[in-house]
Amino acid sequence: MELQMNKFEIIDMPGMDTIAFLVERNDNEYRKGNSLFTLQKIDSVGREENGKIKKTFTVFPNNEEKQLVILVTLTKSKAILSTGEVTEDGFTSRDNAVPLSYGTVFNQEGIEYKEFSYTPNMKRQFAIIDTSTGEEVKPTLYVDSVTNEVKGKCKLLPLRPYIILELRLDRK
Repeated sequence: MELQMNKFEIIDMPGMDTIAFLVERNDNEYRKGNSLFTLQKIDSVGREENGKIKKTFTVFPNNEEKQLVILVTLTKSKAILSTGEVTEDGFTSRDNAVPLSYGTVFNQEGIEYKEFSYTPNMKRQFAIIDTSTGEEVKPTLYVDSVTNEVKGKCKLLPLRPYIILELRLDRK
């Protein structure tokens, strides 16, 4: 039995590093008052071709025809955000496909910790990316003794720029 996968490829020029996030939609959690969208980093396999890195991203298809994706391409001086859809035919760029807000954090003082609550299904509606390494900052999980909620704490190092991606859907 062959496992069905949706794949797409990105070519990073020298000095570039692209990472991707799958946007997952959960209507049941939204009806309970939780976040409608969450982010899940998509792992990639890279190989060098003519001085460039060709990355292949693989996504397990869900029941939807298309899945929303956020691409973050890091360079030495900036980050480029792209949004789009992945289907069995690959990735298609789409403007405003994802309800995304983003910002940066740069702390000069010392180590800083950002705390947040997880959704009941252990998902997050945001991601913090270390622009120095191109990696997502992984939180340390703990149970808050006062609220009995699962929470996460991200350690942000001084003198390093971070990008924060957040999915938002304003309730009206």
